[in-house]
Amino acid sequence: MTVTELAVPRAVQGVDARWTPVRAGIVNVWRYYDEVFEFHRGRLLLRGPNGSGKSKVLELLFPYVLDASLKPSRLSTFGGTERTMHWNLMGDGASGTTRVGYVWLEFRHSDGRWFTCGARLQATVHTKNVTAAYFTTEARVDTPDGIRLTGEGGQPLTRAQLVDELGRSGTVHESAESYRTVVRRTLYRELNEQRYDSLLTALRQLRTPKLSERLDPGLLSELLSSALPPLGEGEIHEIAEGFERLDRQREELRLLDRDVEEADRLAGRQRSYARRVLRAAAAGVVRAGQALESLAAEVKGKREALKEAERELDATAARLGEEEAQELALAARIDGLKESAAYQAGGELHRLRTEAEGAHEVAARMRDQAGRAARAVTAKQEQAALAAAGARTAARRRRRPHGGGARRTRPRRRPPRGRTRRAAHRARGDGTSGHRPGTRRRRARHA
Repeated sequence: MTVTELAVPRAVQGVDARWTPVRAGIVNVWRYYDEVFEFHRGRLLLRGPNGSGKSKVLELLFPYVLDASLKPSRLSTFGGTERTMHWNLMGDGASGTTRVGYVWLEFRHSDGRWFTCGARLQATVHTKNVTAAYFTTEARVDTPDGIRLTGEGGQPLTRAQLVDELGRSGTVHESAESYRTVVRRTLYRELNEQRYDSLLTALRQLRTPKLSERLDPGLLSELLSSALPPLGEGEIHEIAEGFERLDRQREELRLLDRDVEEADRLAGRQRSYARRVLRAAAAGVVRAGQALESLAAEVKGKREALKEAERELDATAARLGEEEAQELALAARIDGLKESAAYQAGGELHRLRTEAEGAHEVAARMRDQAGRAARAVTAKQEQAALAAAGARTAARRRRRPHGGGARRTRPRRRPPRGRTRRAAHRARGDGTSGHRPGTRRRRARHA
């Protein structure tokens, strides 16, 4: 017989929070002297010709180590009663009157814990019964820090030796029921006794030889259904509530589908509206970009103008410095000139010129006053002449006889020629002198 490891499906490659079978062993049972089967991530494939012991491994290990039942119908893979555990120990070429063997399974939890369960089997030729002692331990079998099921000479341990070997790491149970309870609570904590028994029944059905060659879906469904426990009223009530929830969810899904259709239509309209808004906003962005480009060009021109103005400012500052230096030089020169005799004589000339200009201004004011007085006298003379003419006219009218008659006109008397010339001369503002107004001013400036 060949032991072949199976590839692990992707669905079980992750770490599960459960127990996984790692190794199994058969010691001195049937034709197995000391055989160890290693699992690959919980999977084991047995291949070999007929009669090599593939089915016998299943009879001795699954589900016997989990079930602790020595009934032939539960041991045989074909469901018969002719191959008992006594026959596995004492039949088919066994020698001696008594034979002791072990079967065991080793599990490892995802958190690193170990659990080993098994049975010590003893049979004799004097009886058809088999004495079984079931044990559980947290130690491993045939490891440096584990336990051994055989002595120095390879002989299986007695019950007392097994108790000593286990020590505090394990227990030899008094009955199959207590052993079965410990195994169920350790490996299948969530299963009660009824569901655990249904699981073992399913294992016995699935280990039937050549099941894959005559696989019938209906028969397989019937086998799996028969392995399931009957449904209680509470479970039926839960299933009914589940169907009701499914109906409600179906109605909710229908309403959601309708809402999705409405949302799709609304999304289409909103999409069109958003495109129009986006197009308008994009046009604004384009205009803003163009304005930004023009402003950037203007800023560039302003910066160039600023640089040119700064250069002019620097040149002006340089010229200003030169002018200030020249001003300081001229001021020093002026100070030197002020101390000279020529400058002091020029200062006396300036004083005389200032006095002459002041006298000229006084004379001009006096001429203006004389002109105004002459014009006032002329106006009074004209008023007096007009008054005299009016008086003469009134006198003539009084002397004129009443009743009409020819009106005589006397010639108008002219004023003396000298008086007229003097009045005109006063009106021009020349005074009694015959000189022109600008003569004295020119003489003052010449002086």
